[in-house]
Amino acid sequence: MATSTLRELELYYRALADDSRMRIVRLLATQGEHSVSHLAQRLELSQPLMTWHLRRLVRAGIVRTQRVGREVRCSFDRERFGQLHEGGFRTLMNRSGVRE
Repeated sequence: MATSTLRELELYYRALADDSRMRIVRLLATQGEHSVSHLAQRLELSQPLMTWHLRRLVRAGIVRTQRVGREVRCSFDRERFGQLHEGGFRTLMNRSGVRE
């Protein structure tokens, strides 16, 4: 497996390994696009902490951001999430990289 693919999967799983980030993803996946300030308010996180969590999710490819004027809007990237999830499953099921 390519090193870049393993790095992508590592970022993906590490991004999902935090309770606050899982809450952000769940909210975006079920309720659609939100502004950073609205997410911070809804999840009772400070704006700097929300920005830090979102940066990890964006880097992992799970969340997309778009600047609209002075506001940053966030959305769940379903397609990329599906690709990463499928890639993780294929990696787990790949017996060629496993020593027995």
